[in-house]
Amino acid sequence: MKASIIYIGILLCFSSFLSFTALSMPQSDDMHRLIRKAGDMNMRFKYDSAIACLDSAYAFAEEENNQAFIAHINRLKGYAYLKKHRYDSADYYLDKALKQAKSTGNDTISAIAELNLGWVLQQTGKSDSALYYYQNALNIYRSMADTVGMATAYNYLAVYYKFSGDYDKGLENALHANYIFLKSGNLERYVNSLIQLGNIYERLNDNDTALACYEKANRLSIENDFQRYIVSSYINIAVIHYKLGKQLMENNELLKAKEEYNLTKKYYQNAIKIEERNRNKSSLTVLYSNFSILSRRMGDDSAAIESAKKSIRIAKEINDPGAQLRALNNLGICYKEINDYSKAESCYLEGLALAKKLNHTEELGNIAGNLANIYELEGNYKKALEYSGQKAAYRDSLFNEKKQKLIEKHKTNYEILHLKDLNRIKELDKKRIRAERNVTVWVGISVVVLLLGLMIFFRMRARKNRIIAEQRIQKLEDEKKLMAAQAVLVGQEKERERIARELHDGIGVLLSTASIHFSSVEDKADKETGEMLKKANKLLKEASKEVRQISHNMMPGVLSKFGLQDAIEDMFEDVEDAGEINVDLRLELGGKRLPEDMEIMLYRVIQEMLNNTLKHAKASKITFSLIKESDRVKMEYADDGVGFEEENLPEGKNLGLSGIRSRVEYLGGTVKLDSRPGKGTRYSIVIPLKVDGK
Repeated sequence: MKASIIYIGILLCFSSFLSFTALSMPQSDDMHRLIRKAGDMNMRFKYDSAIACLDSAYAFAEEENNQAFIAHINRLKGYAYLKKHRYDSADYYLDKALKQAKSTGNDTISAIAELNLGWVLQQTGKSDSALYYYQNALNIYRSMADTVGMATAYNYLAVYYKFSGDYDKGLENALHANYIFLKSGNLERYVNSLIQLGNIYERLNDNDTALACYEKANRLSIENDFQRYIVSSYINIAVIHYKLGKQLMENNELLKAKEEYNLTKKYYQNAIKIEERNRNKSSLTVLYSNFSILSRRMGDDSAAIESAKKSIRIAKEINDPGAQLRALNNLGICYKEINDYSKAESCYLEGLALAKKLNHTEELGNIAGNLANIYELEGNYKKALEYSGQKAAYRDSLFNEKKQKLIEKHKTNYEILHLKDLNRIKELDKKRIRAERNVTVWVGISVVVLLLGLMIFFRMRARKNRIIAEQRIQKLEDEKKLMAAQAVLVGQEKERERIARELHDGIGVLLSTASIHFSSVEDKADKETGEMLKKANKLLKEASKEVRQISHNMMPGVLSKFGLQDAIEDMFEDVEDAGEINVDLRLELGGKRLPEDMEIMLYRVIQEMLNNTLKHAKASKITFSLIKESDRVKMEYADDGVGFEEENLPEGKNLGLSGIRSRVEYLGGTVKLDSRPGKGTRYSIVIPLKVDGK
């Protein structure tokens, strides 16, 4: 009935085309041919064929090590999985394409990948993150001065705000897109944006303006032979006239309502005629099925029955059992409306057999309920009770299926998250190894240069300076030995530090146990031995205290015993007690503890932010808030310190920020950092909460 889903498909197809035309690097003819074929398959909704072509093209691109085309192919593959509703696979390939495009500096593919990733997140319920990606894409297009790309991003934002219920912002973005497409002379995309604009006016209940948008889109589509938009605009115009007719019917203006209903039929039949002329049977099954529903609601039972039968016939011709099942169920409802229970029963029974064949649990439950209703109307209460029981059984089975799918989804999400964490660890290891290798190379070069200089210097000096030269060489060797000795000492200190950190795991318990044994024998020993035992026991208690202090530094006891709120208050009380920084603290956690892993991760994040402030910010005030809402936890941290530019941080200084981001991402949240020199630093963090165990 609506053009929103069709619009998104078209928009993504255009994005696919744009990303392809943006690449102009010379490659093999076979790879170009396969990519063009994949793009054509995507436009024709043959996504499995598109993926097969892209796999073959990827082999060519990888053989030539063409990173730009590898990113492009991964983007197209992610788009194909997106259209197949395989969101996990889509997320994997689109994220990969985005990273590759950024590494090669390809802004066009980066922007399109951002848009596609945003759509994946929007479809999986992560709207906040989707908005972040859409805005990123818009910023990239702005930096490129790509007005058509900006209009595409505006359209995505319009759809985002439309489905989130913020119609004013949706309208604002849709108007931006519409204006840009008009000025750019891209008439086909302008027509598409008119339909999108009409959808939003329709959501705002401004049916007159929506109708004007659809009619203009229809006129331009007919003039320029934009077949898909002719059909889409006809359908939307028909829906508007149906709504107007329904309003008039409610106001008892029957004649005017009838006129509007006649217009509804006219425009819907126009759309059907075009698809019949184009022999688009897949579209016709949907059109006839929807027209049947509209006709039934308008009281035209004969047209409803005729259209439902046509939908069933075409669905059988193209072997589309899903469309056939929907049409059978609708036809059964039509017969029930005219009290022809026998034919209704026949349709439902045929639909029930087809649903069993398709293993469509939800439709099985619906049809079983319809049959129960028919038998009850006929007075056959035994069968009515039987099918009511089947309906309940199918509903229970559907609930279990959804529950299992949800479990599998969470399992898959966890595995993907775990894989991403492993990849991050590998990347960090690679950076560390690369840095160590660079240091080794430069040290080696420095040593070689130094030795060459010494050789030249000693050769320029005459033999008479041999003794002095030998003395200097000896001195250099002594210095090297000294440096080596210092290195050994440093290594020993680091090893001692590591061992000291690990002592807390079991030594505290052993020390406490030993102290108890000493206390138990103190009174039984003679005076001299008792004094020695007391001293030994005192030393054991001091050692146990030190171990507890080490353990507290690694994992504060107040966190594990009393929860995150008390641990945070304890942490910031220590800061205020120092007297150098004022703390404005706001904690609203509802008196209930968060999950243990979330509390630990959040505590480490707060530790890292506070540590950065104390070490580097020179701040006089810290503002911190942690608020638990029904479905998320919001954290705000700000200091009035010296601030910094993140991109200007030297190598290694941003590991603390990386630690914050990695922990927040582990919890499935988002972090926004705002810091400028002289303006302080602000962190905004949002962490989603699990609801009802989901």
